[in-house]
Amino acid sequence: MTEPTHFDTGAREWDQRPTSLQLAAVPPRLLAQVPFAATDRVLDFGAGTGLLATAIAPHVAQVTALDSSGPMLQVLQEKGFANITTLQQDIFDGLPERYDAVVSCMAMHHVPDTRALMQAFADALQPGGRIALVDLYAEDGSFHGDNAAKGVHHLGFAPDALQALAEQAGLQGIAFTEVLRVHRPNGREYPLFLMTGHKP
Repeated sequence: MTEPTHFDTGAREWDQRPTSLQLAAVPPRLLAQVPFAATDRVLDFGAGTGLLATAIAPHVAQVTALDSSGPMLQVLQEKGFANITTLQQDIFDGLPERYDAVVSCMAMHHVPDTRALMQAFADALQPGGRIALVDLYAEDGSFHGDNAAKGVHHLGFAPDALQALAEQAGLQGIAFTEVLRVHRPNGREYPLFLMTGHKP
């Protein structure tokens, strides 16, 4: 039996955390910039308790909420969205279908191999499918504080490096916009990017 993670133990209170309350501003800003169709099937990577999934679900046909934490997905299931399917597994273990869009918020920095992750996103998309990924711009490690305990593998990302990995995976039209600045207890602000692009 594996030890419960930071995410497992915090799942019940997750949505009330100060950072989660600030991140609630992300979904409407993402929706304002990224078009979704009523027929779309969307993969939410690192869905957690459903910050993005619950916002996107009313606009699309179906959302697959992928996360490694069962307790987080349990909280999401209890929100009662008929067109959100939860999937507890690793993205590298293969996916049940291909999607019209892959979205993610603050999950990529928890994955050691970003190159492999970009390839997994590209492989998960239908031709013409889109990415809309939110994460931290490169920072000095002070955002999380206790990075090891929280499963942090990257202290944010430099857009040029991330764009190169996405293009190597076959994605095109990569663009970055600042989507939010998160205030932390240390008195600092940390900008988050929205990375968009598509699979030809």
